[in-house]
Amino acid sequence: MLVVDDEEAVRRLACRMLTWTGYQALEARHGREALATIEEHNGPIHLVLTDIKMPGMTGRELGRHVEERWPGKPILYMSGFASEVFRGGLLEPGAPFLAKPFTQDDLATKVRVLLEKEG
Repeated sequence: MLVVDDEEAVRRLACRMLTWTGYQALEARHGREALATIEEHNGPIHLVLTDIKMPGMTGRELGRHVEERWPGKPILYMSGFASEVFRGGLLEPGAPFLAKPFTQDDLATKVRVLLEKEG
């Protein structure tokens, strides 16, 4: 798993939650770092969990890059501004989404569902 969020506290907490659930988690502070991490990592990255609102490259822009370069890799978007995300067109309706704040169970359930779809 790769967790991408410009807020260090959120990124670290999401990584810990994934680790407690049994997954290995890598971190990236922004979209460009995320793409470099995927390129350079020596093992598979099964899912990208990304914030939508980030400086430089939005989570949706990151998602488009990932979809182009690694088709089929699941992407789970997260934001603390859920109503703004869909009304503002930042994310298509039906896209995998997790509202912040979330619990470990919320995260684990969303991740499991996405990985089962791909498996």
